[in-house]
Amino acid sequence: MKTRTVACIFVIIILRLCVQFGIADDFDWPRWRGPNGDGISMETDWNPLALKGGPKILWNVDVGMGHSNVAIKDNHLYTMGRVGRDNVVFCLDADTGKEIWRHLFESSYEPQSTPTVDGKYVYALSGQGILLCLKAKNGKVQWTKYLIKDFKSPPARFGFATSPVIEGDIVILNANTCIALNKKTGDKVWITEMHEKALYTDYYATPVLHELDGRRCALIFSGRGLFSVNILTGEKVWYYEWKIGGQPNSVDPVVVDNKVFISSCSYSRGDGVCLEIKENEPQIIWQNKEMGNVVSTCLLINGYMYGCDGWSGCTRLRCLDFTTGDVMWDKEMQVASFISAGGKFIILEDDGTLHIAEVTPASYKEMSSCDVLDGEKKPRTFWTPPVLCNGKIYCRNNYGDLVCIDVSK
Repeated sequence: MKTRTVACIFVIIILRLCVQFGIADDFDWPRWRGPNGDGISMETDWNPLALKGGPKILWNVDVGMGHSNVAIKDNHLYTMGRVGRDNVVFCLDADTGKEIWRHLFESSYEPQSTPTVDGKYVYALSGQGILLCLKAKNGKVQWTKYLIKDFKSPPARFGFATSPVIEGDIVILNANTCIALNKKTGDKVWITEMHEKALYTDYYATPVLHELDGRRCALIFSGRGLFSVNILTGEKVWYYEWKIGGQPNSVDPVVVDNKVFISSCSYSRGDGVCLEIKENEPQIIWQNKEMGNVVSTCLLINGYMYGCDGWSGCTRLRCLDFTTGDVMWDKEMQVASFISAGGKFIILEDDGTLHIAEVTPASYKEMSSCDVLDGEKKPRTFWTPPVLCNGKIYCRNNYGDLVCIDVSK
């Protein structure tokens, strides 16, 4: 009896610790495209059929104009928006939408970058290139850097959109070159020399981290091409020129092992190329016009790539064999962004239609869908990917609606 009692007490203590430290069922989404930067969530305890009959909206908060996504850690949600003449970094309660704090600063662009939470700090980049390090608990400024003034970064045509990426003690940014700053002080650690032809200012992708021949590297999709940088030194490892007919380089590279996919899309056409990196030299595996992205980065799952090809009225949701580039299937859909969780896809069209679907290389099978705004007569530009975190889906449009929908079991 005594042994059983001790065992029960031990289990209770473990369960309490799990709740206290978020070990049990709590998930975080602390940066752009989730914990691994790949748009894939490990969360499984949610209901893919929850959208049937309309959304169960928990809250809808106005966070100002912009395309900034949400970052969530310890039930605190961080995002950005433009309110009047100011940019605002918001911290909200992820369950209720109640404002915990806000930080205002003047900026002439709507924010497009997503904050990154790391430990006690939040890193946020404005469209004007103002990089802030704020204390996560109260929004007080730890340090501020100005990419154009401090580091001579060329301004992006539509404003800076890259999101900060934390690796160890440094913050990594795509500024048409690669910038690494000390995350505690904001001091420069290194800046990669800009490629002589990387002069175009249509660069908006976030750095993607990867391993190459035992080295930790960052992939930077600049205005003129893709290059890999050794994170320890800032040395450029290789470069692949990519500039197709004035198309913006907006979406992140997709990488697995030593293979990388990049794509671009204009109003008329798109292009994509899959590269294999051998001895620091990128070689084309395949190239076609079947996957040209402009809003949402592709998802790569079990050797197949899923993405939204095209732009403005002629878009298709497609599945491609990553090895060959062959189209497995496609489905007509408005400009869409998406993530994957528990083997299901969560897809948000730009008119605010939210889909949950079972997606495989063989087929697309919708499970449930709804209008995120539940029929309200509001503007409908949803270009920011949805986020699933702890049984809730967060959807944001350019006009400031941040909607939290309950999809818990």
